[in-house]
Amino acid sequence: MSLPPVLSWLRAAPMLQPGRWIRPVTAASLMCVMAAAAPLAQAATAPAAEVQQLVDQGKINDAAQRVQTLLKQSPQDVQLRFLQGVIAAEQQKYDQAIQVFTALTRDHPQLPEPYNNLAVLHAAKGEDRKAAQVLEQAIRTNPSYATAHENLGDLYARMAGDAYAKALQLDNNRKPAPPKLSLIKQIFPTSGTGTGAAVVEPKAPAPTPAPAAPAVAAASAPAVAPAVAPAAAPAPAPARVAQATPASPAPAATPPAPAAPAAAVVDKADKTEKAKEGPSAHQQAVDAVEKAVLAWAKAWEQQNINAYYAAYSPRFDPQGGTLAAWKQERKDRIVGRDAITVAVRNLKVTLDGDKAAASFQQYYASGSYKATTRKTLRMQREGNQWRIVREETGR
Repeated sequence: MSLPPVLSWLRAAPMLQPGRWIRPVTAASLMCVMAAAAPLAQAATAPAAEVQQLVDQGKINDAAQRVQTLLKQSPQDVQLRFLQGVIAAEQQKYDQAIQVFTALTRDHPQLPEPYNNLAVLHAAKGEDRKAAQVLEQAIRTNPSYATAHENLGDLYARMAGDAYAKALQLDNNRKPAPPKLSLIKQIFPTSGTGTGAAVVEPKAPAPTPAPAAPAVAAASAPAVAPAVAPAAAPAPAPARVAQATPASPAPAATPPAPAAPAAAVVDKADKTEKAKEGPSAHQQAVDAVEKAVLAWAKAWEQQNINAYYAAYSPRFDPQGGTLAAWKQERKDRIVGRDAITVAVRNLKVTLDGDKAAASFQQYYASGSYKATTRKTLRMQREGNQWRIVREETGR
């Protein structure tokens, strides 16, 4: 038995922290779950992140040994139990993975992700109807859970196609096509929508050009007023030409008035110069960090190992090994592989002088393998470049 070819397994553990728990059916049940989970949250996060990193690095056997050790200390830790199921599936121990995810749906029925993974495993075993029932349960748990909807649609399409083929007796030896089911790798933190991918906000700096419009309108007002005044004056002027001549010196006093338009022109010029100054130094630094992150993802995607290495500082901390060993491992996992897709979503940059933290949702796909995880790159300004000094997964 093998898993479906189009596969995105949920590999990241759920975080039992206020504000990061998947939204349950009712607010009351959420409060109960969080109250029960709160004592475990702080203790479980660090061990789960450690195991998660081993999984992301492809060190599945090491991750399996580590998660077993940690579960002996915290047998009810949801994060570790979730990773235990993920690791079992990665090792193709599908029956064990089914047992783990079944237990999670029983103990934590408000989480839709274990249902999703359980359904994909049933589908891989050819148990389509059971898989459909599990996906329907995931949707009842969280109606806005997009992946379950997509998987259920793919599954129904496969079942309908098989039924149609049998009805027409097209091929008695025809084997069912594997379903295009997506196994998710991370339970996304949400703020109320139920789907982490929906939380996308436009950048604030975009509306800044708007204030320039009032400046033009204000400056144009004095120019219109003089044009209207001369139009009304010519009609009465010819009737009293002789009497108006003694008063002719009076207009000579009016020249000081143009001083006001001159001030307006100067003010407009000042605003124009300020508009040309461009983004602040802070925004320029943020843009530079974002550009560096996207270049890193592009180098990875294009399997350009030299450009990929260049994204990292010589002081990069591979966490658990030497820099040389890490480089060789990354080269083995990048160069010569099937086509790679790396997408950076919901990128947020935090600056602290010459240091920056770039947090985002990373989507990775290569061949039949797909993964979506949270990642934070700790970066340092080195000359004119921003380079990675540390990677953190699941944050």
